[in-house]
Amino acid sequence: MKIGMVAEFNPFHNGHKYLIDKIKELYPGCELIVALSSDYVQRGEMACASFEDRKKIALKHGVDKVVEIDFFTSTQAAHIFSEGAIKILLREGIDCLAFGVSDTDDINKYINATLAIKSNLDTYNQGVKKNLKQGRSYVLSSYLSLGELIGQENIPADILGLEYTKTVVFNDLPIQLRCIKRTAAHNSLETNAQYASATKLRDMLKKGEDISPYSPMKVKIPFSRIEDKYPEFQRIVRESSAEELANIMLMSEGMENLFKKNIEAKDYDTFVDECTSKRYTKSRIKRVMLYTLLGIKKSQNN
Repeated sequence: MKIGMVAEFNPFHNGHKYLIDKIKELYPGCELIVALSSDYVQRGEMACASFEDRKKIALKHGVDKVVEIDFFTSTQAAHIFSEGAIKILLREGIDCLAFGVSDTDDINKYINATLAIKSNLDTYNQGVKKNLKQGRSYVLSSYLSLGELIGQENIPADILGLEYTKTVVFNDLPIQLRCIKRTAAHNSLETNAQYASATKLRDMLKKGEDISPYSPMKVKIPFSRIEDKYPEFQRIVRESSAEELANIMLMSEGMENLFKKNIEAKDYDTFVDECTSKRYTKSRIKRVMLYTLLGIKKSQNN
């Protein structure tokens, strides 16, 4: 049996090892295939280690095969990331997709929410549009609309897990789904015995702290950080016209003017904060900043 898994391993940690071991326990003799993000990850940041380094440690700790997720898929919003990654795994012939979530081991919570959306798609979409018109982000608009259908207490906690489920169910894909409860919450900044989230570990790495109690991965310090590219980003925005910036991938609705307005912000995080609003999430701003830095135009992903 072939089990698929989507990951960033940014960095690889003990929770990932737990998930791999759990999959092997649930599916003895299976072949575990991981679709792994490129050197850039979903929030528009640079991974703390190269694709090759993350691939090697995954193979060392129980993964049987690693395939790379292309740059454009790696750096997209959850629904596009999900569709692209699962498409890659389908080409590998997977029978089941397994993923970690923060709230439950019961995949029915994710399937039931997805079926509610599918069965009430017009109502759901109308709810999303209504919330978007009120200036809420797409993620919050989707959450509120789903809550109106099934009650907030029944909404799955993991956005990517829900998107994986939607991709499979909406497209009637011939694969099983399995969720496994995480050892630590996805973005938690707290440690739990030998477990810590990737978010916490990246924070520790930035401070030069030892992550070995929580991760078997050796990350070279200092590692490449998107924050360090901010002066180059400033130069590009200052020297480019608004019309030129408007051609950058995902740049829309006057975002180029927002970038021009806030470009004198003292550092990367301040710029992101000043550009973030109900319309634009931090992740969206970071992705467009990355594409600006790399000169990725709207025509380049067609």
